[in-house]
Amino acid sequence: MSKNTSPYHAAGTLLNTYLQHRNRGLKSIAFDSGDKNVPSSSSYATVAKTIQHLPAINSILNANNKKLSKAIDFDSFKNKGLGYVMIYELLFSKFQKIRGGGLIKRMIVKHEKELRREADEYTSKNPSIGDLSSNFPRYVRVNVMHSKVADAADILQEELTKNSSQDDTIYADAHVPDLLVLPPNASSWLHQESDLVKSGKIILQDKSSCFSALVCASSSDFRGDYIDACSAPGNKTSHLAALLHASFIAADEDEPPKKKKKKKGKASKIQSTVFAFERSSARFDTLKSRMDQLVSSSSVAVEPIHGDFLKIDPSDPKYANVRAIMLDPSCSGSGIVNAPDRSTTQNSDERNRIQTLANFQTVALKHSMSFPQVERIVYSTCSVHDEENEMVVSNALAEMNNSVTEDGSEWKLVAPHCLQNWPRRGKEGVGGLSKSQADCLIRCDGLDGDETNGFFVSYFERARVSKDATSSQSSEETCNATLEIPLYNGQYKNIETEVPSNQAEEGKRKVAKSKNTTPTTDKAAEISAKKRAKKLAWKRKQALQKEERLKKRKETGNNDKED
Repeated sequence: MSKNTSPYHAAGTLLNTYLQHRNRGLKSIAFDSGDKNVPSSSSYATVAKTIQHLPAINSILNANNKKLSKAIDFDSFKNKGLGYVMIYELLFSKFQKIRGGGLIKRMIVKHEKELRREADEYTSKNPSIGDLSSNFPRYVRVNVMHSKVADAADILQEELTKNSSQDDTIYADAHVPDLLVLPPNASSWLHQESDLVKSGKIILQDKSSCFSALVCASSSDFRGDYIDACSAPGNKTSHLAALLHASFIAADEDEPPKKKKKKKGKASKIQSTVFAFERSSARFDTLKSRMDQLVSSSSVAVEPIHGDFLKIDPSDPKYANVRAIMLDPSCSGSGIVNAPDRSTTQNSDERNRIQTLANFQTVALKHSMSFPQVERIVYSTCSVHDEENEMVVSNALAEMNNSVTEDGSEWKLVAPHCLQNWPRRGKEGVGGLSKSQADCLIRCDGLDGDETNGFFVSYFERARVSKDATSSQSSEETCNATLEIPLYNGQYKNIETEVPSNQAEEGKRKVAKSKNTTPTTDKAAEISAKKRAKKLAWKRKQALQKEERLKKRKETGNNDKED
């Protein structure tokens, strides 16, 4: 059989490479190799889905003493990646059909009935396989350095009305400032080629991945510089810059008129620099390009650095003014519901990979804690594994605090005030963490109703800082500069999605269960809506009063000038 007779040839080749290098992620293999033969988005997506279903496919082939594996003669396939992709397409893809031709296809289709029978048996015992495709809302972060939230929302609402057959609405997220919530089906027309995305006015970023920068910026008084230790592709870096930019503008607006007059005529000054590290050459090029596209501020600068964060000297004068570090290192990606590397089971290779990652993460966190002038650290992962989360936090705290000699320099976990109303917290007892410590940690679980990918956030402060810290506003108090946009409260949670026919009944039962609401729930929702409306009205009133105060100050200032 000729190599190129199958439309799945590129996907099969990519999957073969992944299977031979399980210590690397699929995205890294596909896009960071420097190879010009970058796979198409459709090939990448097919491989991602196939990897998600590998446990199921292997179980089907190996059932009954490898009956189907022997019947298909799977072990004789030179291109096993292609075989896996075709079996996925036949049993679990949307159309459940193999396109094209070739010997491998003929060998698989010959035993189609038996494969489908085993697939149904597997699905009945493992209903969660139907949950591999998430139905989260489409989250859109407005880049306030390039656009006002209201302007971006207006354009998106027009596009939404044009592209949706339903009466859909754009909402403001209840936790992250400048994050808009669109229906899940918006992904079909809102993608990387959209004009708003290409112009840098909006960033397609999942909600939970916004928590790192939100905590880093909200838990600081904005003094000094920042380090983003593992930056590429740059979404979190640009988000941190945008939050700092917005904070400097807000602080400037709140200054008395006399101080503003003194500043008038002076050139804008960079008040904070974000040093963004990336050691991979290919990813650094991506980072640099993204920062050129997204960051435009007279008060915040981002300096991309092609280098390894672990190799920087904490006493280097270049970073003497750094007061906070955002650390989001390489991880297993197990929290990303649609990620190809996510697996519900752990074999010995996977356990070794997770432990290797955890060791690296601990080293990186300890290195961050070794900067004498740094007062705040945010450590986050998109993993759900305890080894990469609570265990890393516990080990780093124990090792670094044991070596502290100066009073007040020890590190402690602090609950991020900006996420005080987020319900899911860390795991008590893991790594010896107390309940109060675990309650400081933020967890997200996309498979347990959080409507965002799995994520973990921990926030550390020096003990001396915690004593003097003043409470910052919660995100629910600050996230609406978007006052005219209604808050999201699960309005898109129960939208049905298509599932393969051999999973349809199970999926219908789950959707039906989620839609069953009691009168009590409806009443609670009504009360909640009234509370939100009352709160928004109060905020509008406060905004108008502030506007009046500023107007009076300005008039008073002008009268003083005339006198």
